[in-house]
Amino acid sequence: MRIDIFMKMKITEANSIFEKISKKLPPKYKGKIVAIDADSGNYFIGDSELDAYKMAIKKYPNKQFVFKRIGFDSTHFVGAF
Repeated sequence: MRIDIFMKMKITEANSIFEKISKKLPPKYKGKIVAIDADSGNYFIGDSELDAYKMAIKKYPNKQFVFKRIGFDSTHFVGAF
């Protein structure tokens, strides 16, 4: 239960950081993936989750990251239209 609350807090903080940075990014970043470290507020932008993750772990090798797609409400969509 404690881990669940901890993760929800991290995701909430990362979402807040994402809202701030997404307003500052130029349109050329739309569709790219951002890996967010909720503790530091630092973020890393890549063409894919793997690209963003590789950049993020270079600076923070033991951290967990929240991934968001710039310009969209979700990173992935699963299901039928």
